[in-house]
Amino acid sequence: MDLVERWRALTCFVTPGMLQRVLPAGGEFSSATGSVYEDEEMEAARRMLEQQTGTPVPTAEMAAETMDRLSFPYVDVRRSVPPNADPSLVCRYGVDKSWLLKSTLSQNWGGNAGALVGEFQLAFLVILVGQNFAGLEHWKRLLHLVLGSAEALEELAHSLFVPMLRALNDQLSECPKEFGTSVLDQDNFLARILAAFVLSVYESEVPGKRVLEDGVQRIRGTLAARFQWVLPSGSQIQDEADVEEGEYAPQIVD
Repeated sequence: MDLVERWRALTCFVTPGMLQRVLPAGGEFSSATGSVYEDEEMEAARRMLEQQTGTPVPTAEMAAETMDRLSFPYVDVRRSVPPNADPSLVCRYGVDKSWLLKSTLSQNWGGNAGALVGEFQLAFLVILVGQNFAGLEHWKRLLHLVLGSAEALEELAHSLFVPMLRALNDQLSECPKEFGTSVLDQDNFLARILAAFVLSVYESEVPGKRVLEDGVQRIRGTLAARFQWVLPSGSQIQDEADVEEGEYAPQIVD
């Protein structure tokens, strides 16, 4: 694949309108360009300082409209439960992000799955070109949001999950090895997200399951070739989960 084809693979869902909406005026940014995720970290630091000192700390006012910022929509995968949900839904959607995925997809991208994939691609380029924290954080959250949504597999398999897997594989194929290794190792993030998704596909009965399995297999090959990293199969992950469950199962004592 030549350079032009590789660039097209990394940007095929990115649109001019998306660039205008997300990037600062003039399209210029750097590693220091802020975003809503930086605000989130500052607020967390403010609250921690209040708890430690017992003294109110004023909230920093960010004049977002006058600052050069990356305008990624805010995604919080921790708040994935519908409002006023009963305990069964809290348990269900606390782990499975499908409700949040569908809600966020509708609210931020007008139900256009391709637009979400395009923003995933743009976030990666912001990391690759600008070494920017906002790009990395948005990329991680979108990946978690999509691959953590097992229930949505049937409805969005071809419109969202298949192109998302293809985009991720293209990104892993292009990112510097030292960067890829740091992302793989950081909090074990990618390992956990991919393992959960592999298991979801393995356990699912969605039409076109083979296409999803093929996408996972391409990623498995790229991880092995570039990073010497092994992504287990669904049956292996299931066997490990069964063993762990057996270790912690209640024991009958005579």
